[in-house]
Amino acid sequence: MPIFLSLIALMIGGAITSTHASEMPPMPGNRYDIGSHRLHINCMGEGSPTVIIDTGLGDDSSDWQTILQQSAPITKTCIYDRSGYGWSDYGPRPRNSRRIAYELGLLLDAANISPPYILVGHSFGGFNLRLFAASHPDDIAGLILVESSHELQYDRLNIKLPLPYKGRRNIVIVAKETESTADSNKPQILRDHAYRTAGEEIAALYQSARQVQLYGKIPTVPLVVISRGKAEWSGDINAQHREKIWLELQQDLMRLSPISQHIFANNSGHDIPRQQPEIIIEAILQVTQLARAMSLP
Repeated sequence: MPIFLSLIALMIGGAITSTHASEMPPMPGNRYDIGSHRLHINCMGEGSPTVIIDTGLGDDSSDWQTILQQSAPITKTCIYDRSGYGWSDYGPRPRNSRRIAYELGLLLDAANISPPYILVGHSFGGFNLRLFAASHPDDIAGLILVESSHELQYDRLNIKLPLPYKGRRNIVIVAKETESTADSNKPQILRDHAYRTAGEEIAALYQSARQVQLYGKIPTVPLVVISRGKAEWSGDINAQHREKIWLELQQDLMRLSPISQHIFANNSGHDIPRQQPEIIIEAILQVTQLARAMSLP
């Protein structure tokens, strides 16, 4: 289930029952031990650079299978489940972007997935991949930010988030309705994982935003920023103002690299991976071709 900024977080008590392997749907990829727990990654295709995909809040690798399959003929493409999503184990808390980026590096090493990488981050995934790019500058061949979070968005948009994580057991996420029906076909156990894990990530969002603000400088590589064409906030003048701020923040992301392009998905809201996946595939093709050209002697 895609979870956007207009969410409500409710803190409740009680434990979540543990998951048995027999309850999970068939695993599409492989799991690798990163020391504290195991993470799942699914790769298809061949060629270099390798595309690495990080999803938005509430989504797991199963939500991007169509994009994975369409990107694989272009170059080797991998999508992984952050800790607690999909087929990955729950990981240490707090679940902030710096920890997530560190765990991604461990996973790529454990799975023997060598650089260079083209990073594709949707929404919150943009936070994580910017920090990964900043800490691995020599390994990055390109970056694609799809409706990516911006480190100043919570202040600029006056979004109230839960207090930082302080040992709460569970967070239930109630998101606004979307037109997408993809979630209705997802096994309940994957949806349950998403609810719990998204809550833990939301509890650390202020930490994550601050980490990106301090350490999110990316190397000079081809960058594509993909933004929505349909408003998520509509109606009165305040809603229109929020949309204007979001666009300004998206435009600011373009300044992360001097080799950048801003593309609009005119028929999509925030959930571009479901509503216009072909926009993302075209960006992957363009960045792959440019990265290969730039690597020539």
